[in-house]
Order: sequence, then structure tokens, then C-alpha cells
Amino acid sequence: MSRLRDAALRLRVRERIEDGRLPVMAPRRINGSHGSGHICGVCDQPITSDQVDYELADYRDGKRLCFHQDCCMVWEIECARRA
Repeated sequence: MSRLRDAALRLRVRERIEDGRLPVMAPRRINGSHGSGHICGVCDQPITSDQVDYELADYRDGKRLCFHQDCCMVWEIECARRA
């Protein structure tokens, strides 16, 4: 991941955490599967069949959160920084 993309993802994750669209949590379990078109909770792009869909449940309401690999890593790092 390039530094520019990494910085943009970090900023997007921080904004989404602050406005409540993403939770701050340490997930107990993250499921990985072939993408099936779900929209990534960070970058708003579809997770295609040639990518891995990282999926977990939002502890606040149980809704499914889906992420690309890089997006999930950045979100987890930001959550850890706030813990």
C-alpha cells in the first residue's frame, strides 16, 4: 500500500469513527471469504470476487461490516490507537 493511499485510508477511517459510521472495537472474530460485491465500510468500493471480503459484526447493533484487506488493517490500527 502506498503512503498516499495509507494516509487517505487513515483519514477516512478516523472520520468514520468520529461520525459514528465505524465502531471502535477489537473484533473477536473476522471472517474472510471471496468478495461478492459487498461495499467496503471504509473506501465505499465493492469487494469483488478476486478480493477477500473481511466481515465482522458491529458490536453496537450486530450489523455486518465488510472491508477490503488494507481497509480492515487500517481500521484495526486506528481502533487500537484509541483503546
